[in-house]
Amino acid sequence: MFCRVLISRLAGDCDPAEIREVNMGLRFPTKIHGNCFFITTTFDDRNEYGKIKGMHEGISKSLAFNLSKYSARMIAFVLMPSHLHMILAIDGSQLSNFMRDFKKFVAQKTAKECGISAEKIWVRGYDSVALFSEKVFRQKLEYIHYNPVKAGLVETAEDWEWSSAGAYLLERDGLIPVWKDWSW
Repeated sequence: MFCRVLISRLAGDCDPAEIREVNMGLRFPTKIHGNCFFITTTFDDRNEYGKIKGMHEGISKSLAFNLSKYSARMIAFVLMPSHLHMILAIDGSQLSNFMRDFKKFVAQKTAKECGISAEKIWVRGYDSVALFSEKVFRQKLEYIHYNPVKAGLVETAEDWEWSSAGAYLLERDGLIPVWKDWSW
């Protein structure tokens, strides 16, 4: 059922009554939510906390825990030094709770374990785009996987350890489970 609803919404033929307007946790309120989102969140002042040993491991742990807690599925992700992107399949009414819990864990536990003493490590809120077309979905998927290449961090997408590119291109499992059964 989940897959059918997700694919239906990605294809743009969902029932408009199933789409609700949510005004919580977003930098740009009144986004329309569905079941699949391109999400970006950034460290405060674009600090490169991701370069600190243990930070990406803690982010991965928090994401994996919250995927299970909220019955969500990670379709794609990339953890960059100053920010992260992901495509997440989740009930839109739970997205703000997912992001709140994910960011809270990283700010309160992971940051302390990594020796970060900043009072605030995240920019408030997050950016979220509901994905309803296959074309935009695939553009975001490619953007996520080639972000480290574009940033000059690696030569090929699959070389970046903190991305789902390895799961797609090399069938390599990572710390965050990736759901690849989303095809049309």
